Amino acid sequence: MTAEQTALSPDTPGIEEVLRMLRADAMFAATPELRAICCRLLSAGYTPRDTALKLKIPESVIWGWRGEDDIKQAINDGKEHRRKVLSSQLEGAAMDALDALRGVLADPDVPARDKIKAAEGILDRCGIAPATKAGADQPTGPVIIDVDFDERLARIVATGQT
Repeated sequence: MTAEQTALSPDTPGIEEVLRMLRADAMFAATPELRAICCRLLSAGYTPRDTALKLKIPESVIWGWRGEDDIKQAINDGKEHRRKVLSSQLEGAAMDALDALRGVLADPDVPARDKIKAAEGILDRCGIAPATKAGADQPTGPVIIDVDFDERLARIVATGQT
């Protein structure tokens, strides 16, 4: 690709955009207070884009600083913070899902086939259910479920009959 083709690429910023970015870099270059606030926001988990919006500065300013140790460390700390927050939220959602499945199992008005499906879901997710192997002992056609058998089995288990 020639220099002329690169200059005409739709992804290449126009001269106005480049000048705006250079002006912003020059305007905010000597602002240690702004950089300190930027570092605190980034470390707290805000993305560079969200930080720029909160500080009302162009995002390019933050990306211009990203090679400096304090900004680099703040971005990394923020990523780790977001990872921990998301992990915690996913664990909470998993507990809510498990509680919902337990509710299905405990509800006397839920049909037996739905209870069995909920129980299978719990056992499958916790690793207790035996893993199925793809092989010759697997049925090759459609799987047929005897719902009447499942309901009878659930009634037997529920009443304690042998």
